[in-house]
Amino acid sequence: MKKFISCLLALTLVFTMFTICASAQTKAECNGDCDTCPSIVVPGIGQSNVWALDENGDYLLDDDGNKIMCFPAVIDVGSIVSKALVPALVTLFTQKDAGLSDALCDVVRDVFAVNMCDENGKNTGNFEVEKYLYSVAECSEYEKKQIYNNIPLQDYAELAGEDHLYYFAYNSFGNNYDIVTELYNYIQMVKAETGHDKVNIVPISMGGSIANGLFEYYPQVMNDLDKVVYIVPALNGSTIVGDLYTKNLAFFDTDFLYNGFLEALMDEEEARMIEVIARILPDEVLTTALRKAADCIVEEVASNITMLWGLCPKEYYPEASAALLASKPEIKRQTDMFYQAQLNSDKNIQTLVDMGVEVFNIVDYDVAMYLVGNSWNNDNADGVIHLSSTAMGVHSAIVGETLGDDYVQANTSVNCSDPSHNHISPDNVVDASTGLLPDHTFYFDAQGHEQTARNDAIISLATVLLATDDVKDVYSTPDYPQFNAKRDPRALVNTYIPEAKAVDASALSAEDAAELAAAIEEAEAFVNSTACYEGQQKEVEDRLINILVKIGVREPKVEEEPSTLFTEVSLWLYDNYGTDGIFEVPGLIAKVIGMLIKGLLFK
Repeated sequence: MKKFISCLLALTLVFTMFTICASAQTKAECNGDCDTCPSIVVPGIGQSNVWALDENGDYLLDDDGNKIMCFPAVIDVGSIVSKALVPALVTLFTQKDAGLSDALCDVVRDVFAVNMCDENGKNTGNFEVEKYLYSVAECSEYEKKQIYNNIPLQDYAELAGEDHLYYFAYNSFGNNYDIVTELYNYIQMVKAETGHDKVNIVPISMGGSIANGLFEYYPQVMNDLDKVVYIVPALNGSTIVGDLYTKNLAFFDTDFLYNGFLEALMDEEEARMIEVIARILPDEVLTTALRKAADCIVEEVASNITMLWGLCPKEYYPEASAALLASKPEIKRQTDMFYQAQLNSDKNIQTLVDMGVEVFNIVDYDVAMYLVGNSWNNDNADGVIHLSSTAMGVHSAIVGETLGDDYVQANTSVNCSDPSHNHISPDNVVDASTGLLPDHTFYFDAQGHEQTARNDAIISLATVLLATDDVKDVYSTPDYPQFNAKRDPRALVNTYIPEAKAVDASALSAEDAAELAAAIEEAEAFVNSTACYEGQQKEVEDRLINILVKIGVREPKVEEEPSTLFTEVSLWLYDNYGTDGIFEVPGLIAKVIGMLIKGLLFK
C-alpha cells in the first residue's frame, strides 16, 4: 500500500511539473524559440508602488480617496501639527528650545514609521508592494501605465513583444539581502515562464546596487544572463547617502543655511522666504533642532534600512558603520556582506564580460549634485549619483571644470588597450578610458538623473541594445555615439511642430515661408535623430518658436519679473547680521516687518 501511495504521489508530482512547464511555455508566444531574450527591468529608488496600510490591512486613503504612497514617507499634517505646534509656539515665545527639537524627532518617527526596520533589518511598517509577477503582456492597463511611466520601453515591447518584458518591483526601504534573493527567484520564474534559458536585466539607479548583491550572493545567476544594460546605476552608491550616514550635512553650517543651501534646492524667492521665516528662532536653537532631527533620521530610521546602506559609497562605509552599527550586529553582518559586494563590483562585472555576457552602461554627467552633503562637488555627477559610481570608476573633472588643455588620455582600462581610441569627451570633462568598460559605456552630457527616462535617445539606445544586436559598442553607429547630450523633444513633437505644420504657408511672405519650412525641417531632423550636442534642442526649439511668433501663430513670451522681496530682505539680514535670529538683535524685528510691508506695498 505504501508503494502504491508513493507511486501515486510521484505520478502526481510529475503531472504537476508537466502542467506547470506547459503553462509556462504558453505564456510567451515564442515558447522560448526566438533570438530575443526576455528583459527584466530592475528600477530605481521610488520607482515601485508601495502603498501604506492601516492596522486592518486596508489601504490608507487621502482626502481625495487615493491610496497613499509610502515613499519617501507618509505625511499626516494634522499629526505633525498636534506634535509640533505647542513646542514651536513656546520655543518662539521663550526663544529657547522648549521641546521643539524633541517634537521634531517625534514627527520624524511618525512620518517614517511605515518605513522603519527592526535591528534585524526587517520592515516593521504596514505596507504592500505592488508587484508584477508576470510579463507586461499580462498586466492590466493600469499596471502598464505605471510601468511605462517609469521607463517608457514601449518600442522595446513592440520589437520583442510585451511577453518579453518584465518589471521587478520592490520596496526601496526594504531588506537588501531579501530583495536580491527575490530578484534571483524572479529571474528563474521568467526563464520558466518564457521558455528561454537566458534573460536580460536592466538595473536602473538603485537597481545597480541590487545587481551588485545579485552577482555577489548568487554568482550562478551569471549563467542565466545574455545581456546586462545598466542605466545610471548606483554601483558605488551616492555621496549624498554617504554624507547622510556620516552626518556630513551642508545645512549644519548656518552661514551656508542662510545663503546658498536652500537656493540650490528650490526657487530662490521661496528659499529666501524660508530663510527670513527661520530667523524667528535664535541661531543656536535652530541649529540644535536641525541636528537632533537629522540624528533621529540617521540613527533611528536610515541606520536600520539595509537597502539604503546599499547606496552608501564604499569609501564612507567603514566610518559610517563603525559609528552607527556597533550595537546592531545583525544589521552590520548584512551590510558587511553588501560592502564586500560593492568592493567586488568591478571584478564581478568583469567576470560577466569574460563569460560572454554583453554588458553595456548608459550614464549621465555634468549636473551638480543636489547640495545636501558637503561632498556635493567632490566628483562629477548627474545631480543624484556621482559619475565614478555610475561609470564604473571613471576619471573626470568636477562640474564646471575641464580635465585641462594638457591632459592626456590615461587609457588604464583592461577593456580598451587601443591607444587609437579617443575616449575623452568633446567638452574635455570625462576620460572614459579610465572606466571599466570604455567601449561599452555611453555618456549623456548635462542630463539630470531624474529626467533620464524622458531622454528619448537613451530609451532608444536601451531598446536597440536589448532587442537587437545592431549596436555592439560605442563605435557601431554614429546614431549612438559614446558622448551624447541631454534632450527631451516632447514639446517639439506634441506642440511646436504640429503648430508649425498647420500654418498655411501660402499666406506668408516668401522669406517667412522659407524660414518656417527650414525651421520645421531642422526640428523634424532633430526629433528623428538620436545624437545631439548640449544645447542643440534649445536652438532648434527657439528657431521654430521665433518664426511662429513672427507670423502671429504664437504670442511673444513675456518673462514676468520675479519677485525679489524676500531675496532682498534675506541678503540684507545676512550682510548686516550674519545668522542671528531677528529676536536676538534689539529693534531688528520692526525693521524686517517694515521692509516687508514697504516691499509689498511698493513692489
